[in-house]
Amino acid sequence: MKDSIVGNLNRRSFLRNVSVFAVALPVFELGAFGLAGCNQARSLSRSGEAMQPGSVPWKTTIVADGEPGEPLILSGTIYAPDGRTPLEGINLFVYQTDATGRYTTSGGDNRNTRIHGVMRTDSAGRYEFRTIRPGSYPESRNPQHIHAYVSGPGYPEYWIDEYHFTDDPFVTEEMKGKAAKGNLSSILTLKRGADSIWRGVRDIQIERCSRNCTGR
Repeated sequence: MKDSIVGNLNRRSFLRNVSVFAVALPVFELGAFGLAGCNQARSLSRSGEAMQPGSVPWKTTIVADGEPGEPLILSGTIYAPDGRTPLEGINLFVYQTDATGRYTTSGGDNRNTRIHGVMRTDSAGRYEFRTIRPGSYPESRNPQHIHAYVSGPGYPEYWIDEYHFTDDPFVTEEMKGKAAKGNLSSILTLKRGADSIWRGVRDIQIERCSRNCTGR
């Protein structure tokens, strides 16, 4: 009886901890990943067992094979606050709508929507994820976008400007004028290759969260 009670308590504790963190599902590579707090991403294998922190990849796929929509690969480098030094071990968590512009989740927790994932920069500060172009919200003029959060050792989690795309008719000239220039811009110019995959590059200059902190 005592062992049963302890087991139930441990299980409830585990589920409570897991529910706090976002869970990603990169289907092609490693299964589900949980973003465990500001300074450390903790990953889960398909069996639910904890994986070593170093196993979180810098490159991942956040949609299943055959996901409806136009294939898209986004990549870039995350730099230190000096804007020059690539940072290793920085977590980038992303989530988005499907091609119809809907979040496939319930309870209002869009971070835990079906299309989301986490990656961690390599020694060159690189990240890359494969997805599909998200749809605009139905019956709206809201541009296509991908939400993103950054965190790492010494950098509590905060959200950054959403990924937008210059060819989106709902991206206004005012939005383009306010965005950063070059690869640091959150409004990406996508190019479509001979393989029909859209590609874009966005570099990120990390900062210590101020107004955009999530408290994680």
